[in-house]
Amino acid sequence: MRRSILSLAAAALVLEASVLSVIAQDCPLDLIWSNYTEIASACTDKTKHSICCRYINALVTVSVAMYANKTGTDTLGVPPALSDTCISTINDTLISKGIPSDASSLCGLGVKIQVVYPCQGMSTVQDVLASPNFDDVTKNCNGSVLVDMGCKRCLNSGLSYLRHLTGEEQDNVTLNTCRDAAFVAIVNQQSGLTPSDMATCFFSVQGLGLIQVNSSSASISVSAPATAPVTVTADAPSNRLIATPLVKQPHRGHKVIVVIGIMVTGLAVLLVLILILLISRKRRELKSMEHTERTYSVSRHIYAQKSQEGNSAIYRNFNYKEMRRATTNFSIVLGRGTNGAVYKGQLDDGSKVAIRCVRKNVTKEGEEEFCREMELLARLHHRHLVSLKGFCSVKDERFLVYEYMEKGSLKDHLHSSDKAPLAWQTRIQIAIDVANALEYLHFYCDPFLCHGDIKSSNVLLDSNFRAKVSDFGHACFSNDLKIHGTPGYIDPEYVATHQLAPSSDVYSFGVLLLELITGKPAVSDGKNLVDWASQLLSDDSTLTELVDIRIIDSFDISELDAMIEIIQWCTQKEGRERPSMKQVIRMLSERWDPLHSEFARAVEIEEGQYCNYGYNSGSRLSKGKEQSSGDMRGLQSSSSTTRSYCSRSALLEGNASPDSPRGMFSL
Repeated sequence: MRRSILSLAAAALVLEASVLSVIAQDCPLDLIWSNYTEIASACTDKTKHSICCRYINALVTVSVAMYANKTGTDTLGVPPALSDTCISTINDTLISKGIPSDASSLCGLGVKIQVVYPCQGMSTVQDVLASPNFDDVTKNCNGSVLVDMGCKRCLNSGLSYLRHLTGEEQDNVTLNTCRDAAFVAIVNQQSGLTPSDMATCFFSVQGLGLIQVNSSSASISVSAPATAPVTVTADAPSNRLIATPLVKQPHRGHKVIVVIGIMVTGLAVLLVLILILLISRKRRELKSMEHTERTYSVSRHIYAQKSQEGNSAIYRNFNYKEMRRATTNFSIVLGRGTNGAVYKGQLDDGSKVAIRCVRKNVTKEGEEEFCREMELLARLHHRHLVSLKGFCSVKDERFLVYEYMEKGSLKDHLHSSDKAPLAWQTRIQIAIDVANALEYLHFYCDPFLCHGDIKSSNVLLDSNFRAKVSDFGHACFSNDLKIHGTPGYIDPEYVATHQLAPSSDVYSFGVLLLELITGKPAVSDGKNLVDWASQLLSDDSTLTELVDIRIIDSFDISELDAMIEIIQWCTQKEGRERPSMKQVIRMLSERWDPLHSEFARAVEIEEGQYCNYGYNSGSRLSKGKEQSSGDMRGLQSSSSTTRSYCSRSALLEGNASPDSPRGMFSL
């Protein structure tokens, strides 16, 4: 019996290898090397779309690299005539391995993910190795990529190489093709690393793994398509049992034994099914208890932290009935997000609130976002950050109760036809408020925080059109390798390196400033707002064409000039060339609140920390950059005052950036 089972297993493996060989008979790529387990796991989870695409990209690129190494062709990909065949083969292979059929098209297989890598006129591995600046990539992408710092050095050198290679051309297809070409070149000249090791760093994927097909004499080689199927011989016990003729009818007692055996087997199967159902039910109960306990532990942490800080306004733990009553059975919807909706509500004391609800079937991502936001809001105190009043956790539903912002989101006022256009001065004040909030996150939180999703829909306005930043579900301590954010606002360097930094928020802030001036969305008709505005920004005579047509008669040209300079600096392609939020605040102060700026400068001079930015009201920032030799590192951040210099108590009282006198902007 044991030999029969082993024979059947061997036949199944050979059959699978034969199927894959038939599928791939016209494509030279070897697609059998991966176990596909992690790929299938990522692609069947709708919340892991970006991870799924990285796995598919890694699978294809590693296969191409192995093909180039094995054949010694030195070409960057398969022969062009076989490109369509290989794309079809890869798609069929993925489907046969349990990956959803739409995953390939959603990830751009054949468009963004290709099997031929013509990059800037280079068609061979030697062309890439001989290209300018590739020596730095070779030096940094060695055995050290297996550790975090080594991988970061490799990615940074690769990013710099691609930037110099492609120049201003930044479309995703070109960048992806040239990156994959660089990967093939590195793998084919680094003898100490396997392709999967390099893919772990290059594509941030784990567990691609190579199947060991010759580990023992008993293993079955899946790389030989011509291998004949394993057949069960006549000497096999199972075959002999089938071939033996029945000489006589079995004894009646044998029938009874067979019936009893069937009944016992059926009862055993029934008991197993019942046991499985009970275990599944218990697991669901334990999971629900785990979620509740986690939220309870977070609330205890918040209570302890607030008590230590001496703040008596402890967050309130609401019950579900209070949530239904406050929202009139969840009838007034303010907006909807990926993990739930936001409702308008009124508490029993008459105060208006906004209640964010993560509905039933809470995903792991939604649960983590809920707890992360509670933990963050428990220790964030700033007048330009939306404050949390309380929370509610019941079964699979989570609620966060925020202060209510009367005027809604900035996005509604900029892009809704039923809203009156915001005045020029109001737009500037909103920009200043958001800058203050980001400065607090970057410089007065320990460790510093990156918001990660600055956009107009996350900027809320009170009754006086003063802005507050909301939605901290994606905020992190700059060590999360998963890409978050909204298209149009995302820092290109963050997309390339997967490293969120304060400079990423600065880039998003620059896009937000451009959105305030133009009244246009960050992405319109497939066109990025920064790309659209770049042509107008390069010529002083066309700057006025940027201004929202609805306020074309009410803006100040010198103020527009100052805002344009800040936008250009904030949206630099390299993070190190962008200002810090303290530097942005300084520039805004020098233009709109000179008195506050002179006071801040005097304090820094007294401390020996003042650095002139070279920016003067009415002058172009580029002149200031020339004065500092164009190197942002020469522009010392005003964060030199250190976190200890500006204490949390000062921030709580709002003394870090006092209100300006009437007629002046608050910074």
